[in-house]
Amino acid sequence: MRQSISKEADNGCFRVHLDEQSASQNFRHFMNRLNRAAFGKAAQRYGKGLAVVPILEGGINKRLHYHAIIDCPATLKSDFQSEIIRHWQATQWGYHQIDCQHDADRGWLNYITKFRDKADFAASIDLMNLRLP
Repeated sequence: MRQSISKEADNGCFRVHLDEQSASQNFRHFMNRLNRAAFGKAAQRYGKGLAVVPILEGGINKRLHYHAIIDCPATLKSDFQSEIIRHWQATQWGYHQIDCQHDADRGWLNYITKFRDKADFAASIDLMNLRLP
């Protein structure tokens, strides 16, 4: 994720730094876009959405960033990775460094839920954006 962005105001430009709340809001926006790509208007009308486990890492000495497991829908099977990249980069805090891996296994789950790089392990699970099947 971008760690800061420039904002313009009446009295000039200033920098806004990323915090956990902005990161979570940005991830929610990303998932809304991705759900709309996967399910069309049913995403908003009927609450259809992809299963996702988002983990926020970083903080004081490390860039804030997400690791996530996102269920791949049949409707986007062939170009899911490109849809992820497109929708992530369209968000305000989206950054160009994106690594998509197919067929996440137990090793990936263990990696994203590691204790290292998390000041508060329980708080690192983004419960506001968690969606289980």
